[in-house]
Amino acid sequence: MKRRWLRVLLLGSALLALLLGACGWLLMRGIDGNAVLARVEREVMAATGRTFAVDGPLRLKLLPRIALEATGVRLGNAPWGSQPDMARIGSLRMDVALMPLLQRNVEIGRIELSDADLLLETDAQGLGNWNFASAQSTGDDRALARPGERTAGAIRLGLAELTIRDSRIRLRNGRSAQAGPGTVIDIETLALSQTEASRRWQVTTKGKWREQAVEATGQVGMERDAVTQARSIPIDLALVLDGANIDVEGALDLGDRAGQGRLKIDADLRRTNALEAILGMRLAVPMPAQLNAEVDWQGHHLVAKPFELTSQGQTVAGQVEWNRNNKPATLQLNLHADGLDLARLYPSARTNPVVRQPVDGRLLSDAPLPRLHIPALAIQADLRAERLVLPNGLELISVHASGSSLADRIDVDQLAFGLARGNFKLSGRWQQPAGSVAVAPQATMNLQARGVAMDALLAVLRREAPISGGRTDIDARLTGTGHSLRSLAASLNGEVRLKMGSASTAGTTLAHGPGDLVAALLHLLTPLRDSSERVQIRCAAARLPVRQGQIVVDRSIAVESERVDVVMSGVIDLGTEQLELAMRPTVRKGTGLDPSALAGVAKIGGTFAAPKVQVNLAGTAREALSIGAAVATSGLSLLGERLLGRATDPNPCETAYEGGAGAANARPPSKAENPDGPLRRLFGH
Repeated sequence: MKRRWLRVLLLGSALLALLLGACGWLLMRGIDGNAVLARVEREVMAATGRTFAVDGPLRLKLLPRIALEATGVRLGNAPWGSQPDMARIGSLRMDVALMPLLQRNVEIGRIELSDADLLLETDAQGLGNWNFASAQSTGDDRALARPGERTAGAIRLGLAELTIRDSRIRLRNGRSAQAGPGTVIDIETLALSQTEASRRWQVTTKGKWREQAVEATGQVGMERDAVTQARSIPIDLALVLDGANIDVEGALDLGDRAGQGRLKIDADLRRTNALEAILGMRLAVPMPAQLNAEVDWQGHHLVAKPFELTSQGQTVAGQVEWNRNNKPATLQLNLHADGLDLARLYPSARTNPVVRQPVDGRLLSDAPLPRLHIPALAIQADLRAERLVLPNGLELISVHASGSSLADRIDVDQLAFGLARGNFKLSGRWQQPAGSVAVAPQATMNLQARGVAMDALLAVLRREAPISGGRTDIDARLTGTGHSLRSLAASLNGEVRLKMGSASTAGTTLAHGPGDLVAALLHLLTPLRDSSERVQIRCAAARLPVRQGQIVVDRSIAVESERVDVVMSGVIDLGTEQLELAMRPTVRKGTGLDPSALAGVAKIGGTFAAPKVQVNLAGTAREALSIGAAVATSGLSLLGERLLGRATDPNPCETAYEGGAGAANARPPSKAENPDGPLRRLFGH
């Protein structure tokens, strides 16, 4: 009995399967593929406002799910696009659940794409071709349902799995004058999958971006704001490049806000080669480094705040803003750091103090100055650091730098820092014509220094300090132009003023060489004393006007000590690197010192590379006056012996700082003028 019922059941099942198969075959035979394709084309155009076509054969399968296979699928581009099609798909396979279609729910189980080419581009106003317009908004009635047909209502669309192989995405910026074909992203594989319990897709992809291998894993989704109804794509991805791991979390907007988003980026950088190739710019960041930033992205306007970059245990933080909507594009930097050691970050740039060997008897090189590679951007920067160590080891404190740059110049609005127990403030400009090497660069500098300890300054500059103490104020304003350091110095114009407070000699014997000028000065200040004895210096001052690279010193350099004052006159020529200075000591009143006990008049002359100092020269004051012309033209001269006298100026430092005998308006003497004025006044004539 049981066997009989079993045979009946099996036979009934077989007949039912045969009947269903026959019905399916008859249904498939009765479907007009061209009619289905025409309906699909109309629905896509109604939804996107774009043309849609399938050039190859279309295959359909109804049971157990609707399966579709097509080749040569094309989706039209925006009317202003650079090519007719936005998307071309070599092969398309998909399956759709049958029963949900009765409720107008399109539940796609799987889509497989291969040999696809997707173009994402913007027009000259920044509008993206991914902004679709419905047929109603375009006014194209041909894309609507035919007369007499019922207009379709809203369709709910769901996708469970998407696979893409051997495809390409091209990114093209229509706002750029050199847009060209755009940037190509090659997709070797891309897989999206979604479970019923999750509203997000798991994504895994592998490909190349600008020929650089890129892998990504994580999640993406689709969300709609309950209040504004704005759509966005939430993302949480881990990117792997050659030498870099980057985690990106946030959301990318769709619809009217397409091309905008908010992203949190955490990057672990070991090498920058791949990242530089993708970004198309050089990253002067020492490796390894860690980057953390929250980015607000609005088309061509990007703000990274907060921004934090760490390397070698040192961190720079603040805000970075990049705006390509401006012409030229602008980059704003507002960064700060507790401490930066550039010698540690850039060990290859570390420099050691070396003595420059004279070339052709000159210290300043005539080699062309290297052109600065200034980006073709409008850059504004505000940088602060509590401590900054330069590559040569020089340590600055409380550093604040602000400035800007364009393609042809760099403007330093302020560079303030602490050094040698004092404070420095600099400003200036470096200008070089963009793309031209024939026109010489121009430089402008303003310097203000207050309370600088001269012994500490010489120490940090790795120079032997002949004095102890000496708080100094410095003011300088200089301009010049030239292709080399030598020509730049020869063109300088401006003024340098210096005032030093009380100090004492170090009590050590200095080595011979360029320091002979200081040695001669100390010799004049120490009559009847051993050279190792300390001398109290009350003050020192200088006011040096610079005209076309020449400095005329007309009693505008002075030093006051406890017993003796020294005043200088002469000429310093920066162009020829020659100098001719006479130093005259005078006895201070009330010291009880006999003027005849002084060492005499000293003269320093020759070149910067090989200066010569002479003391107690034979001759007379009249002979000294006769060589005024030679001094003014930086030639050799003789100074008289023991040109001494009691001090006639009670405050030579103040006089020198205010300009000596009219040094503020001094200029190199012409042939028609009497050139021995500075020396004549030095000797009281």
